[in-house]
Amino acid sequence: MRTIKTIGLVIAMYLVALIVELIMVSGSSDYEGGLSALVILGILAITAPKVGYRWFDCFFAIIPLYGIFFIFKIAHRVAVLPKVDWELRTN
Repeated sequence: MRTIKTIGLVIAMYLVALIVELIMVSGSSDYEGGLSALVILGILAITAPKVGYRWFDCFFAIIPLYGIFFIFKIAHRVAVLPKVDWELRTN
């Protein structure tokens, strides 16, 4: 069940980014893209402190290949948030 929740969270995050991107494309003819990456980083920056990371750790998602792993790791921890099995940050 956790795996399904994790995949669902990642798909939802990418869908939100895609919807924002489509809104920007339809609203401006000279839009060149890139807002979806900022939306994903924003979502990760908001959720990272809740699951044991610092907010600026969201920039790990920019690293090729590791970024995909990191996004799924954050989503997995959010999916099992009621059952915390990692060390919480004190700061």
